[in-house]
Amino acid sequence: MLLEEILPGTNLETQTTEFKGMISEGNGKEQRWLRTLAAFANTQGGDLYVGVEDKSHKVVALDHQTTDKTVLMIHRQIAEKIDPMLDYSIDAIPFPNAVPTRYILRVHVEPSKSLPITVRSGGLLGVYVRRFGRTDSATAEQLRELVLQSDSVPFDRAFTDTVFKPEQFTKLCQLYSDNMGAELNEKELISIGFMNTEGKLSKGAQLFADTCADERTRMVFTQWPGDTKGSDTVVASQDFIGNLLDGIHMACAFVAAHSANGFRKTASSREEYVAYPARSVTEGIVNAVGHRNYFISGSQIEVNVFKDRLEITSPGALLGVQELVREHNISSIVPRRRNEVICDVLSSCRLMEEKGSGFDKIEEDYLGSGPTHRPFVSANSSSFTLTLPDLTFEGGVIGDGNDTPTVVTKGLINIKNGLEILSFCYRKERSAAEIAEHVGVTPSTYFRRAVLETLVDQGYLLKIAGMRAALYTSNTATVFLS
Repeated sequence: MLLEEILPGTNLETQTTEFKGMISEGNGKEQRWLRTLAAFANTQGGDLYVGVEDKSHKVVALDHQTTDKTVLMIHRQIAEKIDPMLDYSIDAIPFPNAVPTRYILRVHVEPSKSLPITVRSGGLLGVYVRRFGRTDSATAEQLRELVLQSDSVPFDRAFTDTVFKPEQFTKLCQLYSDNMGAELNEKELISIGFMNTEGKLSKGAQLFADTCADERTRMVFTQWPGDTKGSDTVVASQDFIGNLLDGIHMACAFVAAHSANGFRKTASSREEYVAYPARSVTEGIVNAVGHRNYFISGSQIEVNVFKDRLEITSPGALLGVQELVREHNISSIVPRRRNEVICDVLSSCRLMEEKGSGFDKIEEDYLGSGPTHRPFVSANSSSFTLTLPDLTFEGGVIGDGNDTPTVVTKGLINIKNGLEILSFCYRKERSAAEIAEHVGVTPSTYFRRAVLETLVDQGYLLKIAGMRAALYTSNTATVFLS
């Protein structure tokens, strides 16, 4: 009997589900399943089913004595080797019609607020995260994300030894005066954590200095001739490093200068002809600056103008948001602030909405433009992207459609149906079941591992972990339109 016959819908190892036939301890054997439990706590939570073979998903079940011993072992090993303590529970699910009764154990782990959760092994601490059907060691970026999601001090709130001097922040003071009709005083700056009572600046404050040259402020603006980056031709490109206010201004100016803006004549008057509402562009760029992960060195905010859309990508996940795939209901997204000081400065200058209503304003700007021109947000563990459709481009965002264009790759693909799969996934993220149906095969474990995972490993497909099933999309860095 398969597990899904007992628990309908539970048939795959996903980001929140793992199967184990038997678990044991001693000689490091407990590490295999303890890492999975810790990974659940570090990500979205999840369920470990014991008594279910991981490859076949067949139920092997545990007798009463083994169930009791396994439960005690789980409690003991968690207490000894996982820190901080997990929020977990264990349920024994009876196997139908078994005499004497046999059980499947379900260990349910809640996502932790005290991050990161670590696993002790041989005197060392390991940190693990969950991907679709896999438990992996956390990368440096993921470690920073976990720390930021706990109660630790964010990057921008740490104070430095640099003392505040008004003459070094003339642009900030002028913008505040212009928008607020008052002078920016030190009491206000102290209240938002810009500096402390001794006049020492926070790290976030330093990014607003007139002469700031911090690499963390890097932004790259690019206009592409088509609808992807798969081209050797760039229409226009510009790099920026400097104070955040100048970066916001320059990004908005680049979009305005490299998009269609004007008017069209009608029989009795003329209508405004604007590719991207100015307010939406400003809101999108300010949001990217405010919620950027400034811990990631060597990263940049990217502003990409395509023939059908504008994409604004910011390094770092949206706090409080695990995964988004073309989320059109953007007003429902209320991310937690990663950078309190930076966001408070932007709010004080009336560049950012204090109550997180920036996405509401973008939806308002696009109201009445029709379903083909709805903005959307995509996010994963490394970045988030706001996409604004070009209102002058008929048909909306090309990549939002269901067409399957002809594609080519940098290298040769020796996988059956490889190019057909990449074409199917080029415009839209697809599930394994959708891909299998498209190429006419069964969505078996073999197909997922031998075909889809191989394309992922070779860099042709990107895998996006979801709540229930992974989605796949072609990697436009290695897959191009013919």
